[in-house]
Amino acid sequence: MTSSPTLQDYLQSAQTILTNLLRLLEFADARIESAVADGQIFFQIETADAGRIIGRNSQTLDAIQFLLNRLFSRQYEESPYCVVDAGQYRARRREKLLADANEALARVRQNGRPCRMPLLNAMERRIIHQALKDCPDIRTHSENEDAEGRKRVVISLVEYAPEGELEPDAPGPDESA
Repeated sequence: MTSSPTLQDYLQSAQTILTNLLRLLEFADARIESAVADGQIFFQIETADAGRIIGRNSQTLDAIQFLLNRLFSRQYEESPYCVVDAGQYRARRREKLLADANEALARVRQNGRPCRMPLLNAMERRIIHQALKDCPDIRTHSENEDAEGRKRVVISLVEYAPEGELEPDAPGPDESA
């Protein structure tokens, strides 16, 4: 009878994979901190070149996370999901998304017209949907997929029926209101 891997085994294995990925990407100075919460493994990468590891619109960071999870799942039949962050980017991005969603929510409640958020990846859209799910007067849905799989979240009042006028696009991640 073989024993199932412990959380420490999973953590060590995932960290080895991530360390090798970073070495191959030539991030020699990268330090990795890890934590476990809610059945997931969280990695925080500290490096002098955090901008390069994050990439434009977090594309590089998302790719590293995807590769880590893909390689990790090949080692174990069932494995915890790994979240990779660098320079606290994901935490800062989450706060920005929540602030933008609250701003859009206030506009929708004030003028009654739906508001379209900028193009977002699936993880970012989920943050907005989750943040607004407990608002009984508000409905959210995603629309308009682009070539990279990004969509917009549309925030509207529940009683708003027609597909009429939409509020102009909310400011993007690098735009100010």
